[in-house]
Amino acid sequence: MFTEQQEKWLKRVEDLFLRYGIKSISMDDVARELGISKKTLYQFVDSKDDLVNKMLERHIAEEKNLCHQVSGVAENAVEEMFMVIESNAQQLQQMKTNIVYDLQKYHHDAWEKVQDYQRNFLYRIVLANLERGIREGLYRTGFDPDIVAKLHIAMSLQLFDENIFPQNTYPKATLFHEYLMHYLYGIVSDKGLQLLKAKLS
Repeated sequence: MFTEQQEKWLKRVEDLFLRYGIKSISMDDVARELGISKKTLYQFVDSKDDLVNKMLERHIAEEKNLCHQVSGVAENAVEEMFMVIESNAQQLQQMKTNIVYDLQKYHHDAWEKVQDYQRNFLYRIVLANLERGIREGLYRTGFDPDIVAKLHIAMSLQLFDENIFPQNTYPKATLFHEYLMHYLYGIVSDKGLQLLKAKLS
């Protein structure tokens, strides 16, 4: 979809947006960061909105690959969740909370991509993890995996609500870790609890 050079540009743009938010970064800033002229930049994208969309397309494709890799190498469902925590921790630490607000308010198409990724792909990944954990005897039975998967997706987006969790009080990596511990303790079986405690010790 993108050339190797364009992939590198979009990764650097993503890093820029994660550090400073989207609204505060101008196309001049982007061109300067990439070491190219604005003319060259506009040969690649039509507008800042188009740039945000392309950046998200690349990011989502990368996230999907990562999810498939994690599920392929994790020894069990609990291990898979811990690999998700580790892979997200560093990114969350450097993410400006207002990036979600910027997407919602100024880049509707891009925000729709995020929601589609959450509601469809990520939902299926979470559901598969729940079903795997139940098969392995690490998650308890007696709950509805479909509902729990959707609750998990819905709640994870609330972590970015500044009215509930202001960033200067709740570092994102800590918040994400606490949320996933809360989630895991709610679904593990006795066998899964032993494994979870061993992972945390």
